[in-house]
Amino acid sequence: MATSDTPTADPLASTFPIPLSRAESHSWEYGQRCVSREGSYRETWTDEVGRQSLTVFDVTDHTLVLRCQTPVGRQSYYGMATRDYSAAREALVADEGWTVQTTPDGQ
Repeated sequence: MATSDTPTADPLASTFPIPLSRAESHSWEYGQRCVSREGSYRETWTDEVGRQSLTVFDVTDHTLVLRCQTPVGRQSYYGMATRDYSAAREALVADEGWTVQTTPDGQ
């Protein structure tokens, strides 16, 4: 049986306009626990048809948790430094296919 040292690409990395290369993948259980216990809602990005979303939560002064939801409802969680997200957020603003909601009720 042959093995390969080539890392398997995360399918979400190419789906969302924010580069997840600077993020650390978390298990669903850990990500959900971080968001429900310590997370403070920051914003949600949705694609132009509203099928995919990227929700951002502040967890500590320097750390965010990103919850990525696919069109079929699969959720993945990533941890990211606040400064890395701030730099990557500019790419989201420039991408015309995504819109932002800064409050949970869409305001």
